[in-house]
Amino acid sequence: MDKKQKLLDLIDKAGKGSIEAAEQIAVGYFKGEFGEKNLAKAKKWASYAAKHGSEVAENLLKEL
Repeated sequence: MDKKQKLLDLIDKAGKGSIEAAEQIAVGYFKGEFGEKNLAKAKKWASYAAKHGSEVAENLLKEL
């Protein structure tokens, strides 16, 4: 699966309420796994996941 398809699949899952998918998107944008790093998008997705109880996302927000 290519990077773009993986991202689309994760966005679809996140849209259906998967907090785990949202945190994977945040980490992916933070690390540049979907192409270039995008810290603004990483922060957006991490904020969403953190609001729903994700500790991974909370920790990522501290790094942003």
